[in-house]
Amino acid sequence: MNATVASCEYVADQGRFSQLCDGWRELPAVGLDTEFIRTRTFYPKTGLLQFCVESGCFLVDPLRISDWEPCRRLLAGTTVVIHAAAEDLGLLHHLLGAVPAKLFDTQLAAAFLGIGFSLGYRDLVSEFCHIALPKSETRSNWLQRPLSPAQLRYAAADVQFLPSLWQALGKRLHEEQKFDWFTADCQELLASAIRNENPENWREAWRQVSDHELLDDRGLELLQRLCQWREKEVRARDLPRNWLVADRDLLALAGSLESCRNITSEKIRGAAGVNPKFASRFAASLARCLNEPDADRTSLPRRRQYPKFDRSLREQLKLWRNLARREASRIRVCPELLARRRQVQQLVQSHALTGKLDWPREMRGWRRRVLEPVLAPELPAAGKAPESNVI
Repeated sequence: MNATVASCEYVADQGRFSQLCDGWRELPAVGLDTEFIRTRTFYPKTGLLQFCVESGCFLVDPLRISDWEPCRRLLAGTTVVIHAAAEDLGLLHHLLGAVPAKLFDTQLAAAFLGIGFSLGYRDLVSEFCHIALPKSETRSNWLQRPLSPAQLRYAAADVQFLPSLWQALGKRLHEEQKFDWFTADCQELLASAIRNENPENWREAWRQVSDHELLDDRGLELLQRLCQWREKEVRARDLPRNWLVADRDLLALAGSLESCRNITSEKIRGAAGVNPKFASRFAASLARCLNEPDADRTSLPRRRQYPKFDRSLREQLKLWRNLARREASRIRVCPELLARRRQVQQLVQSHALTGKLDWPREMRGWRRRVLEPVLAPELPAAGKAPESNVI
């Protein structure tokens, strides 16, 4: 069956928006979606916010709203239903300085119910509501005004079925006794959106740079400072990270300077393997950053040197992945939700190194409680653990 758009109102008036938000705070849940453009900027440019409640869909023009406090109160007072929430949460945090207090991510709910991992909104609507949604307008210019009728229909349809999905998926999560697990993962999504914009966490950005373990201790410290500098600059300039400077250039710069005690602009400009335009433009700023004293900065822990995968470790990885998939089937969740390959690989390698399971942070809750009793009987005899600093 094709979709029929419910009652829909275009909201471009501050008073009307405030009135709606205050009224919705009494509801148990509100469906929310956003349309934005993010091609040349670090932060998304918001083109539309769509809300859906029992009375219909409301398309809010963010270019006409100046006071977002009513929306912040709304997000603090009711469950907000979003499909694939990560990008929307980042947008909300930037636009409002806040994220919902309670989140229901319908894509995540589908994974917990074993329906599909990273399932699209249209597929989920088709599965539960037996409605075929159009696929047009996904790459529209959402900043143009006026928005076309086709854009408005698409935007309304993209949020229209969220309340129905919330009811259906929530009911099944409770029936299968997975709601607490699901809620924990939703809270982690919210926490992640907040962490991403906390300057304290920019100190950890170096961990995402490939091959950083090739640097010595001094180079690792310089890379941390460079990555932290980039996190600050891309936000201030509103540029994509790689538009400002690529990871490879930061890695090369840290490696070139790791033997220098006193870093000057000239040494930065002459660093081998670094984009010369970048080095020339930002040499003075980088020199100040790299020479700045930091009483709180301590030696960085180096990446654990895991053993290489030999035949026995490959066989163990295969066994443990099969055990994880079997357990996912038993509890009826998507296998990728319970444990991804790289996570199981870390467990295998950490045990080979230390005789213990080094559970990744994202697996230390319900996932560990589910998997540990399954994996523990299969632990092989541990080898000797070499001395190392561990991240």
